[in-house]
Amino acid sequence: MSRVFELELGMPHLGRNNLSEATLFKEIGHHRWKTIEELARAPSSDWRDSQGARLYATFYFVEIHCPRERPLGSYGENQVLRFESDLAHYGKTQLDGEYRLQGGDGLRLRACNVFVVQDDGPSRLRITPPQNLDYSRITSLPSQPDARHLCRRARDTGAFLPPEEGDVALFDDGRTFRYQLDPDRDLNGAGLVYFANFIAFLDLAERRLLSAGPLPLPDEVLDLRSTHRRMIGYYGNARSSDSLAIQVRAHARLVDGRPGERLLDLGFDYTVTRESDARLIVVSSARKVAALAAGSDAAAQVAALLEARRCATG
Repeated sequence: MSRVFELELGMPHLGRNNLSEATLFKEIGHHRWKTIEELARAPSSDWRDSQGARLYATFYFVEIHCPRERPLGSYGENQVLRFESDLAHYGKTQLDGEYRLQGGDGLRLRACNVFVVQDDGPSRLRITPPQNLDYSRITSLPSQPDARHLCRRARDTGAFLPPEEGDVALFDDGRTFRYQLDPDRDLNGAGLVYFANFIAFLDLAERRLLSAGPLPLPDEVLDLRSTHRRMIGYYGNARSSDSLAIQVRAHARLVDGRPGERLLDLGFDYTVTRESDARLIVVSSARKVAALAAGSDAAAQVAALLEARRCATG
């Protein structure tokens, strides 16, 4: 069953370059839970397992894909985005569905959920089926979503996406950024770090690491970067007192954009581990672009940086 999700963009949805990826996924996350409530005929506060324990439809995989020439930064204040959405289940524990922007722009998102119970707080989540949800109005999938396989492979390799032709590594090796969780800002009502907040952590890590070192990117370029591709898998969560070690590998290339424009096309691979026990809890890959005016100082500075890195790496 297809449903329409409408979102009018205001200041709470916008970041340094128009539509914020993390905020968009917060809206998608809320809409997904409301859809489950309606179709399964049970409010989220009533979702229970066979022992009466509270269940949560946590997100274990999300994905975003849009044309490189029309990243999320193409959508700004007062625009109304209308998505066609669907939802399907596999067994009693897994949900999968897409959001496709109406109008032919090519923006689509995917979100996959699994029902979990907290066995020992947020650091130990166990998959378990709900006992009081009605699946009769949710499409049944004949086989397990491929998202599980994608997540397993990314956990083994540390990435979802391969580099693009012409990419130049911006670091010799992966660099690590440490993030201390903020209980008042980062956790939701279940005591879990909300899935969309991890995207904000990754954004912060890449900004800090790209602005440091012998060949930093200037802030005016970093402010322009906008996501056109993301895949992210979740393998756990963290307690409010924990800190996260976010390792980032970054690569980039310059490609042609619209007339009079050069695109800095950035690629990132991230892994996130809990510092309390060194457990891997997130793997992600992303592609972002920053549109630079051809012949501008910023474009020349970026071209010089990439050439220096190309020479340094042979």
